[in-house]
Amino acid sequence: MKFTTALLLISILAVVGCDKLSVSPSETKPDQNPQPVSSLAKLFQKQADLKPEVAPPRDANLILNGTVIPVTLKETRKDNTIIYQWLVDDAEESGKPVEAESEKYFSTDDVFSFSATAHEQYDPAINLIKYPLNVGDSWDWAGEVIVGKTRRKATAKVTTSADPLNLPNDKISALLVKVDLVYGGTANPAARELKFWFKPGEGLIRRELWASSTREPRSATDKSSE
Repeated sequence: MKFTTALLLISILAVVGCDKLSVSPSETKPDQNPQPVSSLAKLFQKQADLKPEVAPPRDANLILNGTVIPVTLKETRKDNTIIYQWLVDDAEESGKPVEAESEKYFSTDDVFSFSATAHEQYDPAINLIKYPLNVGDSWDWAGEVIVGKTRRKATAKVTTSADPLNLPNDKISALLVKVDLVYGGTANPAARELKFWFKPGEGLIRRELWASSTREPRSATDKSSE
């Protein structure tokens, strides 16, 4: 039943398109009382100080339109390119695993950038991290959002801040990178907020790509109930 529901939601996303989805995902409650969290560093001088390229937890939940879908990470790296594929039915009970979502990033000594999902691309890639990074830094981006054969002019404001993030099993002091994206022309522009949470040394721990698509680590309770 879970597998069937997951496939249905994935199909809906592909047909409707991410910019038309507006239902906020349900909040995930922590399984236990979080411990006090240490403060986030104010400066990340170089890539090794933050390590945003480190792979996130392999077991995650993908929240689509408020429905939680357990997914498993398949990671591909080539040169500076990182692709995270989030798979449903990793055990291949249906014959083969199904990709529920994907994320494409670029990581260099100078920047960590967001390039694409399964549904759309950003040209050029949006810089999420620029070294040296002082927490609180911000910058602008301009380019195109590409969905299928459609290209839309776009601009964005990228901001960074410290954020005490509540995860299913933990509370951490994360670096929050927020991208306020505007695209589609001047007459009726569309706006979207993208959010990325980095845990120093442990990579991109959580992200919200639009109002109805969230990815975060799977809790121990979720794993034991499968």
